[in-house]
Amino acid sequence: MIYINRHRKDKNGKLIKPSQKWFKKACAATKRAIEQNNKHEWDKDIYADDKAVRAALEKLFFRKCAYCEQPLLELWDVEHYRPKSRVAERKDHPGYYWLGYSWDNMYPSCINCNRRRKDKPLWDDLRELPAGGKYDQFPLSDESTRAMSHNDDIRKESTLLIDPCLDNPESYLIYDPKGQILALDDNPRGTESIRVYNLRRRRLLLRRRKIMKRTVAILKIIEEVQKNGSGNAVVQCESKVLLQEVISDGGEHAGVARFVEKNRSIFVS
Repeated sequence: MIYINRHRKDKNGKLIKPSQKWFKKACAATKRAIEQNNKHEWDKDIYADDKAVRAALEKLFFRKCAYCEQPLLELWDVEHYRPKSRVAERKDHPGYYWLGYSWDNMYPSCINCNRRRKDKPLWDDLRELPAGGKYDQFPLSDESTRAMSHNDDIRKESTLLIDPCLDNPESYLIYDPKGQILALDDNPRGTESIRVYNLRRRRLLLRRRKIMKRTVAILKIIEEVQKNGSGNAVVQCESKVLLQEVISDGGEHAGVARFVEKNRSIFVS
């Protein structure tokens, strides 16, 4: 997981967000949702509009899941950071119905991070593991701060889930040499985000290992060329370009690659 600037612009200087026409529809739908409270029937054609919302989210998040950084394939969800219909931790909560059509509450998520799904067995690991995924979870460190209606201030909530558009995930998450994700100093926000977003899935771990190995290989080439002097300047230049690609915002599992690059003494022997 990495930080994503919600106000990012494309190469032409245009803000990556839905059109004004969509915002007007979303505003009208929000008014209806507030009037109807938890009886509101959600209009997926608005909050998951293909051209307005999904295209913008895909572009804004570099075609990656906001939480695990896996590439977004054709099947992915428009995920609500604050659940729109119900909250797992509070059975008496109506859901954050006033945020169901809020652009700032929408994130692109792979189905494995967003839905309750089993971590299916691998050939080399046939264990049956329990299902995981965010679904309608939204834990707080202090339940008394929870916003229960549109009249409450969500900014007062003691949120435990990392918000990739407000927080810097790299301040909470680290990785071990085997590619496993960990909470830095066992901090509660990292711990809960790993659990709720189900970031320890086995196939996800295997992909992180590949990115880690690739980053280490690039760092070794750069280090070796530097030891041998400037004779291989072209190789060094190309290797540095490759390194910038893997640690860039658009790089698959950039959070892993950046951690390796910043802690190369741990990974490059």
